[in-house]
Amino acid sequence: MTVPAEGPHWIGYFDAAEFAGTTGGRLLEMAQRKPEFAGPAAEHISQAIALRKSNRLRSTALDQLGIAEARIIEGEVKEACRLGHLALTTVERTASDRVRVKLAEMYNRTKSLADVPAVAEFRDRVRPLVVAPV
Repeated sequence: MTVPAEGPHWIGYFDAAEFAGTTGGRLLEMAQRKPEFAGPAAEHISQAIALRKSNRLRSTALDQLGIAEARIIEGEVKEACRLGHLALTTVERTASDRVRVKLAEMYNRTKSLADVPAVAEFRDRVRPLVVAPV
């Protein structure tokens, strides 16, 4: 078997943080149908956040929004909002369309909880950051 001299372009940034974030993201997708995956998703995403390089704003923002989403799925609404506010601090520092899409998804996911004061406050802060909620 011949090993290519160079790997794919993305391999340069695929480190332990990226692996943990990708794993957490896939578990989070599974948690949308089976909530028991939310806890493991949050664990992997937390690991990604801890390992992530400070200059990876887009990935950090996606991780932070992901862990907030996992907490919503688990029913930990106040904690989800606390984490969501932390995520917004990072979101506001990046112009990533992918982050804005994830933020709009989070905004829509919290619509049914909008009467909870912590959620209403979070949504008020998110609203100007999303052009048009999906």
